[in-house]
Amino acid sequence: MTMKRTFTKILLLAGLILTFFTACQKEDDGTSATTTHLRYRFASKEEGLRMKMENIDYINGLNQNDLDWKTCRSGATLDEYKALAEAQIVDFTEDEKKALSKVMDFIESRCVELGFQLPLDDEIVFIKSDMEDEGYAGGYTHKNQIYLSSFETERTARAFQGDTAFDADYWEYRIHFIREVVAHEIFHVITRNDTQFRQLMYSLVGFTVMDHELEFGPTVRSLLASNPDVERNDNWAEFTIGGVKRRCILTAVYTSSYAESAATDPEANFFYYTQGVLVPLDEPNTMIPIGQATDFYDVMGHNSDYFFAAEEYLADNFSYLIAYGFNGRYDHSWEQGLFFIPYQTPQLLRNIHKTMLEYYAR
Repeated sequence: MTMKRTFTKILLLAGLILTFFTACQKEDDGTSATTTHLRYRFASKEEGLRMKMENIDYINGLNQNDLDWKTCRSGATLDEYKALAEAQIVDFTEDEKKALSKVMDFIESRCVELGFQLPLDDEIVFIKSDMEDEGYAGGYTHKNQIYLSSFETERTARAFQGDTAFDADYWEYRIHFIREVVAHEIFHVITRNDTQFRQLMYSLVGFTVMDHELEFGPTVRSLLASNPDVERNDNWAEFTIGGVKRRCILTAVYTSSYAESAATDPEANFFYYTQGVLVPLDEPNTMIPIGQATDFYDVMGHNSDYFFAAEEYLADNFSYLIAYGFNGRYDHSWEQGLFFIPYQTPQLLRNIHKTMLEYYAR
């Protein structure tokens, strides 16, 4: 999914006044808003449904395993998937809009604090989804559309309202987490719309973006786990496998069919039956577990375990920089409450920040 001008003294003063006014301004109906740089609005159920079903390249590209896993039904048809997908889109509440506007204000203020602006001119459209068709994910994207889980938006609104149903640690975690989710999805929107940004970010973990996609072999294609955030399989990095350097794409595949998994796990969710694999450019029908690359973490770093694609791993790291800073992130468990997790590869976040300052300084 995210995330230099020169004025005379008079124009600077006018600009500051205008910036302050714009940052605070909201449409009367609460559906559209802006920060000092990021423009966004909240789609109604009707608009969100229309926009979702217009993403025909993604919908028509789903393989049989995708259809089965997304509908949790063996032998599912494309029409059955569409019916399920259409049923997921719902309206935001006013409290959710207000809470998410605070999240966007935070992201903008963090960018100011970090000294860069996000290279995104298009308006972001937030769409609320119950997410049954996407494994109850926290969020995903199409184009400039960010789909957020109704569970996450509801919890976000309650967190900002000072809900007392859970302890303070839990609500603090929910605020940290929604900032992370939104920044993660904004990253996807930016890489989709800014070629330079995508190439720069990918290079930080050793990936080269090609001018064409790799055509996977039939076995890989049948097992490929389609991801709305990963539109192109056009990037590779070099990994050492069996003592030999090989250029590979990092992608995600299903480890079993829905029918096989559901036979022993009736609540099977595709996130738990998907794994990242390396597909060599010279053997596009071969899948190599990432553990067989002896230098995998040397190349990628290891601040997140989201190794389904370079895109997803980078989005995590970018969102960590925005939401938490340079040293580590927060998580929560009912036993420990809110706890801190130091990054294993903090240099990657510093490299992201350095690159942003070099190319996208305010």
